[in-house]
Amino acid sequence: MSHVRLLILISLIFHSGCALFEKQPESPDKIIQNSSHQKIFLANYDQVWRAAHSAIQYTIAVENQDYGIIETEYIKGVDGWLPPDQSKPRYSGSRYKIHFVFARGKTTDGRESTRLTIEKKVELLKDFISEPQMIPSDGLEEQVLFYRIGREILVQEALRKAAENSDTPSF
Repeated sequence: MSHVRLLILISLIFHSGCALFEKQPESPDKIIQNSSHQKIFLANYDQVWRAAHSAIQYTIAVENQDYGIIETEYIKGVDGWLPPDQSKPRYSGSRYKIHFVFARGKTTDGRESTRLTIEKKVELLKDFISEPQMIPSDGLEEQVLFYRIGREILVQEALRKAAENSDTPSF
């Protein structure tokens, strides 16, 4: 009788163990959070790369255009960006870095596009001994960066069109 129970127990563990490795669907909140950190620009990769460099106002620690990665140095919370409704950072002992990931793409009609993911990694430093605590970003600085990059792309495109129109002779 104990062999039967053991066999049933092993069978249950084996079958439930396989279910543990199945990919669980993401929650709607997680999907919305991930998508709010991404934007697709209808511009080629190099335009978005240049526009991002114009929008970044921090020292860059890691940059690789072939892999599509830009990462800033750590920025102290007191030296970083503040929303318009705040005069000082929420956490005085915080620091953060911003991570940009670029990906080339094409639209369904064949136009070049670039997906940009911006992730702000905020750490709260309590003291020198304890590990930093990760704090979720409010997403405002990322939205401002997306806006600035979009405006830079618009300006680049307007300048390109103006240059093309000035090359044509007027009669």
